Amino acid sequence: MHDSGKMEQRMDTVMRTMEAVPTQIYWALAMGSILLSALFHAVGRRNTALFVGQWPPTFLALALLYKLLRPSQEAGSEGLRDAMQEVRATAT
Repeated sequence: MHDSGKMEQRMDTVMRTMEAVPTQIYWALAMGSILLSALFHAVGRRNTALFVGQWPPTFLALALLYKLLRPSQEAGSEGLRDAMQEVRATAT
């Protein structure tokens, strides 16, 4: 069995790594892979186009997973943070 402390440490390391990547990068990777897939399709590399065309959902799912597990610290999310603090304050 895995030691829960080691597992928690690994998870924290993964989350810190994901935190270093702005969510716009995931969107850019998804859009870039769509364009790359279209390019491969245009030059007749159909199997490669299908392979690359399956990447966007993965990139977008990673961004969504990160957002669900750790609320945003990016600009524009101050209102959400303020609302969450207010909810916590009224709950106690």
